[in-house]
Amino acid sequence: MKTFKSRHSLRFVFLSLLLGLGLVACAVGPDFKTPPAPKATSFTREPNILESGSNASMAIDSQWWLAYGSSELDRLVELALEHNPNIDVAIANLTIAKQNVIAQQGFFFPQVGAGYVASRQNVGATLAPAINTTNSVYNLQTAQLTVGFTPDIFGGNRRQVESLMAAASAQQYQLDALRITMATNVIATAVQEAVLREQIKLAQASVEASRAQLAHTRLMAQKGYLSDLDMANQEAAYAQAIAQIPALRKYREQALDLLSVLCGKLPSEQLLLPNLDSIHIPDRLPASIPSNLVGQRPDVKIAEEFVRASNAQIGVAISNMIPQFSIVGIVGGSAEVFSQLFNGSNNIWGIAAGVGQPIFAGGTLLARKRAAEAGLDASVAQYRSTVLTAFQNVADTLYAIENDGQIYQAARAGTNSYQKVFQKSELQFQNGYAPEPAVLMAKQQYLQSKINEIQAFSTYLGDTAALYQSLGGGWTASNRNQ
Repeated sequence: MKTFKSRHSLRFVFLSLLLGLGLVACAVGPDFKTPPAPKATSFTREPNILESGSNASMAIDSQWWLAYGSSELDRLVELALEHNPNIDVAIANLTIAKQNVIAQQGFFFPQVGAGYVASRQNVGATLAPAINTTNSVYNLQTAQLTVGFTPDIFGGNRRQVESLMAAASAQQYQLDALRITMATNVIATAVQEAVLREQIKLAQASVEASRAQLAHTRLMAQKGYLSDLDMANQEAAYAQAIAQIPALRKYREQALDLLSVLCGKLPSEQLLLPNLDSIHIPDRLPASIPSNLVGQRPDVKIAEEFVRASNAQIGVAISNMIPQFSIVGIVGGSAEVFSQLFNGSNNIWGIAAGVGQPIFAGGTLLARKRAAEAGLDASVAQYRSTVLTAFQNVADTLYAIENDGQIYQAARAGTNSYQKVFQKSELQFQNGYAPEPAVLMAKQQYLQSKINEIQAFSTYLGDTAALYQSLGGGWTASNRNQ
């Protein structure tokens, strides 16, 4: 009869647990609603050529750096994406966030525990018999299985899981954004290193021309054709030309150090570097429809997940203010010797159900609810700020591309003009119609214009990489593992 009651009670425990699971059908607090996208038709104050093109609605390639046509540049980006330790940190943080979600989801299920205790006691003559024996000294062994469950009737745990899932999603978007930023930084640094390398070569050639001009000036001064002032001016120009090279070398070495670290290597390690002439401006720059931007940028998605998490915390705060239910069941055995633990006559069992309702907490629970509501307001405002900044990034980049492109074209035209002047001056010198200083001056002007041109090229190329990044870097949830 006792065995029947034990089984019946145990069955009642599990039926109660299942009933509690079935009650988990609603969740207190507001349901999340995606913030509306801005109703914008253009990124800039006037229509931009990149917005009105036929490719405005085309998806951006997730490996957008391939558009620069440099295999060495592609390899540097791949190295950074594979070996940069910051990406490893982000991956580890994502794992932490996902495991926190799994840990919180565990509270949806009964918590089962097992225990075994063996003891030897002497209760004395006053308390004897403590068990079914006449001896005051006895052994007691107890084994039991405990099943406890807190049914999530009002959805407090569901809201907590929702909040943690939003945090995990935000961490995933953080990893996506880091990869895009990493690719952009590698491209910008590699281009800058290649530019500095070319500028050093041109500066060295300019120094040689300045040295030859100084020698000619010194000779003419010795013969009395030029004054000491002319000599001093030429010496100052020569010193200025020499001073450029150490500065350029310093910037190049620092760019190399940064590029090595971005690729997960020590500054002392060698990298296969692209030459400037192997890096090309993309044939067709990316474009986007303004209404699509909020779905293309990971930073906006991060802000959206923060809104989701803050929204769920309101439900958590509300659930802490209403009744909490719990169910506990125990089944096991207790005997003087282990072999008799599970005899029918030694079975033990118990079941308890409870409910708790906070009545007075010094204003703590209400304050936490109000704090959660304020947290939602802050997250929504931060989301709006992130969206505005995203549109600003795109607009700034579009203006930069338009104007820096004009500067680059002007620099190219200037280089072509100075090159023609140098060539004609050299031809006249060979034919005896122009003095050597005029040729050397024309050469230096040409070399300086070439330095300016490649710097303008670097700036414009950096703008194109910034455009890819500002438009989301080709990110989508479906290609994040590519």
